[in-house]
Amino acid sequence: MAKTVYTAALVGCGRIGYSLGLDKKREQPASHTMALNGNDRIKLIAGCDTDPEKLRTWHAANKGCNVFTSSTDLYASCHPDIITVAVNEAFHKEEALKAMAAKPKLLILEKPVALNTAEAREIAALSARTSVPVLINHERRFAEDYKLAKKYMEQIGEIQSISATLCSSMCVYNPEEESTGAYSLIHDGTHLVDAVEFFLNDAPLEHPVVTGIWRDENKGVRQMNAHFTTGKCPDVSISISGRSKFFSFEIIITGTLGRICLGNGFLKLYKRGESPFYTGFYSLLADKTVHVPKRTLYFANMVQNAVDFLDGTAALLSTVQIGLQDLAVLEEIKSVLL
Repeated sequence: MAKTVYTAALVGCGRIGYSLGLDKKREQPASHTMALNGNDRIKLIAGCDTDPEKLRTWHAANKGCNVFTSSTDLYASCHPDIITVAVNEAFHKEEALKAMAAKPKLLILEKPVALNTAEAREIAALSARTSVPVLINHERRFAEDYKLAKKYMEQIGEIQSISATLCSSMCVYNPEEESTGAYSLIHDGTHLVDAVEFFLNDAPLEHPVVTGIWRDENKGVRQMNAHFTTGKCPDVSISISGRSKFFSFEIIITGTLGRICLGNGFLKLYKRGESPFYTGFYSLLADKTVHVPKRTLYFANMVQNAVDFLDGTAALLSTVQIGLQDLAVLEEIKSVLL
C-alpha cells in the first residue's frame, strides 16, 4: 500500500530556511528547504518571504512551488499538512500563531520557540487549543553523534560533571537587542542549554550561580559562566564567550568510568583502562570499539521525525514544552546579567 505523501509550506526563505543548504562545507541537508525536499514522504508546495529577492532566489530553485510575500496570502491559497516557520526570532510568535490558526497537521518551528517565555507560552497555549502539535528544531536531539553520546553515557558510570562551552564573537547579552534576539545567549545558547538538558533526560536546570561576567565598554556582556546542580549531575557548567575570534560548540561529560567529548565536527569516547603511563593506575583511554557515524543526519532526522509522527509511529523528539523549558533557563541566567 502506498504511503501518504505530506504537503509542506515554508515561511522564511533565508539562511536556515534555504541558503545554508548551499554551503559546500556543511553536512547536507543544512536547511529546511533541502531537508523537506530530501524526504520522499514530503512534497514542498509553497514558500513565503517578505524579502522579494530571497523569494526569487528560492523560487528559482523550487520552480514547482507557489510563492507568497505574505503568510496570510499563503494560508488563504494553500492548506499544507506541514508548515515550517524559519523566520527571525522576533517574528516567531506572530508567524507561529498564524500558522497554527491555519490548522496544519504539524508546525515545525525553528529554535528558539520565541524571544522569551511569555511569547513561548502563547504559542504553547494556542497549540493546545487548536490541537496543532509543534516540533522545535533543536537539531542536536536528532543528530546521530548526540544520540550515540547519550547512549554511551551508560558506559561511563555515575555522571560527575557536564561542561558545555560556546565561543563566538557575538555579544552574549545586549539589552538593546532584547526585541530582536540578536545575542548569543538566545541565538546559540538555546542549542547549548537544550543539548545539556537532552543529556540529563530533560531534567530542568534551575537556580544558576552565575560567575565570570565580563562586560565590554558598551556594558554588553561578553563572557559568563552559569553553574547548576541537578539530581543526575552535581556539577553542570554552561560557559558562553562573545570575545573569541573563532566559533566553537563543545560539551564534555565526565563519569566515574569514562568521558565523552563532542562538539561541531567531532565525537571522542573514553573509558577507564589500565594506564600505559603509570604502573598500578588507571587512565582514560580512547574507546576504539564504537563506530562513530561520519554523518550526523541532524536535519534529515528532524524531518523524518515529523513524518514518523504524522504516521503515528513516533512521538515528537523536540516539543514546544521542551523549548519553553530551555527559554526559562536562559531567562534565569539573563536576570543575573541585567
